[in-house]
Amino acid sequence: MERRTYIRISSYIIFLLAVLIAFAMINTRNMMDYREKLEVSYQQSLNELGDCLDNVNTDLTKSLYSNSSGEIYDISRDLYASCSVAKNALSRLPVSQMELSNTYKFLSQAGDYAQYIGSKIESGEAISDKEHKNLASLLDYSQKLSKEAQDMIRISQAGARITDGEIKSDIKIPKSALSNGFSESAKTFESFPTLLYDGPFSDQVLNKKSKYISNKKVFSRQKCKKIAAECLNTDIAFVSFQGDDKSKLPCYTFNSARYNISVTKQGGYIKSILYSGKIKNSNISEENAVNIAKDFLNSIGYKNMAESYYSTQNNVCTINFSYCKNNVYCYPDLIKCGVSMDDGKIVSLDAQTYLTNHIKRENFSPNINKNKAASLVSPYLTINSAKRCYIPKENGKEIQCWEFECTSSQTGEDALIYINCDTGREEDILILLHTDNGTLVK
Repeated sequence: MERRTYIRISSYIIFLLAVLIAFAMINTRNMMDYREKLEVSYQQSLNELGDCLDNVNTDLTKSLYSNSSGEIYDISRDLYASCSVAKNALSRLPVSQMELSNTYKFLSQAGDYAQYIGSKIESGEAISDKEHKNLASLLDYSQKLSKEAQDMIRISQAGARITDGEIKSDIKIPKSALSNGFSESAKTFESFPTLLYDGPFSDQVLNKKSKYISNKKVFSRQKCKKIAAECLNTDIAFVSFQGDDKSKLPCYTFNSARYNISVTKQGGYIKSILYSGKIKNSNISEENAVNIAKDFLNSIGYKNMAESYYSTQNNVCTINFSYCKNNVYCYPDLIKCGVSMDDGKIVSLDAQTYLTNHIKRENFSPNINKNKAASLVSPYLTINSAKRCYIPKENGKEIQCWEFECTSSQTGEDALIYINCDTGREEDILILLHTDNGTLVK
């Protein structure tokens, strides 16, 4: 073989090997990209499953606390929908690796039972003690599954990969978690209401126009800038204009150091404050933070505000206030205020809900007295206290209610039950979550 031919053949072989290596590298890269995308998809589905199981827990707990057929019907509808969404999330996971087939079975069972309860109430029948116990049984298994899902989420977030089968579930659900006395028929809810609460009755109607500021005097940008400087306790020279907010609550937005602040054009009210820095220490108590926030709200024109609950995260205590006059709590008029646990400075404020909903209300005049309303609360709950209040409905209207803070004899949890002062109808149920960082509701 001539030297030239040998070199030519060797070059072809080297070129072919280079092509094969490049092709293998591209395939490997594509496979790695695919696995990464698949892993992200799995983790998203796992997070969605965890959220849905948390919703199932909430709906089942509310079912135990409710003493109203109408409220139970609404809760059962939401429960069925939550189970359906959870099953969809589960179907996108590698069930054989995740060992979640029992979870799927449970969700199917819980969804069917929720449908059965809803159908029974719709036909005018009452829920029996046995069916109430079945709901308690469902809640017990639901809590175990929810905890297991949250554990798997934490493992995944710590670096374990679902695609490599590094996340396992040990929960085993008995084949007969419930009695078989429920309907097997299935109906698919095309859509269902999603109720999101940031506190007792947060901003329910985001597109609602404010009656409170609609007739107020229109302030100039310079005047609003001066109001912002006074609120931040700084010289107006250190405040700069940032933008013109033309939303449902038109505002001028300003910046000063690490603060952003919005002032309404009509009335000159502080709509929001946001501090972008980090709070590194905690030196004051939550009780002190509540008092600081209340004094601050009073100083900027938000008077008669009563704290509902608070939560402390990242050394910031966020307190939810509602307007309260003559011991009547107006939950549509909500303001959230954040206080630095380091030095007591105000680091956040959100008054949009208050500015949207606050109106002059007639005197609170319940047709049903407190004792009568208390008798309409579930016998499975112990009443600890009662309040008069207004709560908003999804249609933008508000109604007078008796609010009862209760404790469940079955779960030991606390809940808020709202009884309509005119009709005696159970209007809503909120579950209180007591943590080391404060109290929240859902």
